[in-house]
Amino acid sequence: MALLAAAAALPLAAQTAGGGSSRNLNFLTGYLSLTDAQRTQATTIFTAADTARQTVNGQLTAARTALNAAIKTNPTDAQVDQLAAAVGAAEGQLAAIQVKAQAKFYALLTPEQKTRYDQLLANGGGGLGRRGRGVVRE
Repeated sequence: MALLAAAAALPLAAQTAGGGSSRNLNFLTGYLSLTDAQRTQATTIFTAADTARQTVNGQLTAARTALNAAIKTNPTDAQVDQLAAAVGAAEGQLAAIQVKAQAKFYALLTPEQKTRYDQLLANGGGGLGRRGRGVVRE
């Protein structure tokens, strides 16, 4: 069961750059019996999502830094609201990037693969997201 819980987060982890992405995509390839064409398409999808996420992560970091810095400047409520809205907007963009990539990946799957993928997610407690709690990923 623990293996399934850990594996449920793999589709998202497959979207991150680095050595782990190959290992996670290898897991999905084997678990779902992805074809070479599906694997190539998945790599393209996850790479594009990762690139978009990196850009937005930079914006999110800057927005959080500005919000934290505001503590020392005695901001107005309106200024805090504006800074917090920038954080929220970036987090929303990250969620959108994640869901779009997952939807594109899911669309690649055959009905049998979708069933198996759904089972993987269900057994892992919903695992679509940051530490299995939602679709947003850091």
